[in-house]
Formats: sequence, C-alpha cells, structure tokens
Amino acid sequence: MKHLKILGLAMVAATALMAFIGAGTAAATPTSLCKQPTTFGELPICEPNHIYPAGQRIHANLEPGTVLNIATPAGVVQCTFSTIDANTEQQTEIPLGAIVNVLIFGNCHQGPEEVEVIAVKNGTLDIEVIDLPFWTHDGTLTLTNTEITMRWKVNGRHCRYDPGHTGILTGGPMATIDWFGTLVKTGGNALCPEGNANWNGAYTVTTPEPLWVSM
Repeated sequence: MKHLKILGLAMVAATALMAFIGAGTAAATPTSLCKQPTTFGELPICEPNHIYPAGQRIHANLEPGTVLNIATPAGVVQCTFSTIDANTEQQTEIPLGAIVNVLIFGNCHQGPEEVEVIAVKNGTLDIEVIDLPFWTHDGTLTLTNTEITMRWKVNGRHCRYDPGHTGILTGGPMATIDWFGTLVKTGGNALCPEGNANWNGAYTVTTPEPLWVSM
C-alpha cells in the first residue's frame, strides 16, 4: 500500500513536470541524486524514499592507472592523482549545487618538470540532469566560483584558470565522471602564454553508491 502511494505521488509529479517544462526541452530542470534509476511518464523521477538527502557527500577519485591530461598553450601537463569531495546543499535544486570541500591534483608533470596544480578557490559543483536529446539518469557538471592555478617549478611560469563546465556524471551501481572542459585563462605572470587550456580524465564515484541523477 505504501509503495502504491509513493508511485501515485511520483506519477502526479511526472504529469505536473511534463506540463510545466515539456519533455525534452532545454529549460532548467529540478535535479536530485537517486538510489534507483526509476522512470515515470518517460521522465527520470526519483521515488521519495530513494532520494539522497541534502548534505549528501559526493566523493570521486581519478581512476587508478589513468592520468588527468591538462593541455595548455605551453604544453601538456599530466596528473596521476586527483580527488573531488563535495556535499549537496539541498535535496532537490535547479541546478543541484554541492559545496566542494576538497579539489586536489597530485603528481603533476610536463615531461620531467614538476607542475603544481592547485584549486585556490574550490567553489561549487553544480549538477543538472541531462534532458537533451533525450531524458537520462546522467548529469552535466559545472564548477562555479572555482579558480585553478598552475605553477611550473623550474621556469617559474604561473597561469590562472576558470574551469566552468567540467564533464558528465554517468549514473550506475558505481557512477563515473568523464572529466572534460575548457579552462578559461583569467590571469598569470608574463611567462604564461595567451590562450585557454583544456583537460580530460576519468573518475570513479565511490560515495554515494549506487548513484543516478534524477528529477
């Protein structure tokens, strides 16, 4: 009986959301983190008892044996270690924001030269369920109010970047993050060449598990 009540509430929510935003539109969409990939009325709606609560920790590490590639106008920097750790601000939000507590990059080099990659401002990780070209249980990731600096230890080059869009979270029993996007140059010293950078890497979400992105 309890399950039928939850199902009924979810169906009502699906109908209301379909009427409000229209299926497959680019309008901002309420986003939640879910324990199950449930769908109602062709929408990825999470049942109330499966929604992760506000304050939920999100922890992801660079996959072992892989590298985070950071292609800069001065050359490609590779990091063999990286971690992001954040806590959601709300249970459901447009987009769902998560305060970043830890954003670190380690063992970074351009060839033999050591490069220090630091998030001097952690900012917020914004998550939004993907609805185009079709509804999914995945989400786009965007870092806001985040600042990344890169310092080359030998030659003294120093560059500062705004990461912005940071990839895609793919839901599953163990969710993954395809980390990619443009690093927009916002400053640096005279040795930092003009132009933006970009990065890409593969992360595994270890907390929470399982994880899907829903409405």
